[in-house]
Amino acid sequence: MPKSWGYAQRHHEGERGGTFLVGYAGRLFKIDADYQVAEPVDGFGACGCGEQIALGALFASSDAPARERLEIALNAAERFSAGVRGPFHFETLASPE
Repeated sequence: MPKSWGYAQRHHEGERGGTFLVGYAGRLFKIDADYQVAEPVDGFGACGCGEQIALGALFASSDAPARERLEIALNAAERFSAGVRGPFHFETLASPE
């Protein structure tokens, strides 16, 4: 999957992918550049240049609804990280039955 989406890169015969988050069946996983898979113990995560800012916003907004927490985290990262910019798009996929 990462190769077809443009994440994988080859350098000196080695391959590395990008870091990204995957939600599946109510769980969140972080895929690191070396394809290591981690599941955050707090139930939320972030990645990229605004990661620390977004994590702080997610932690501080734990009582808000999920969609609102995402908006707060992205807006905070956009405000305080030069590498994060909107527009942000949200997509919800139907769960398989």
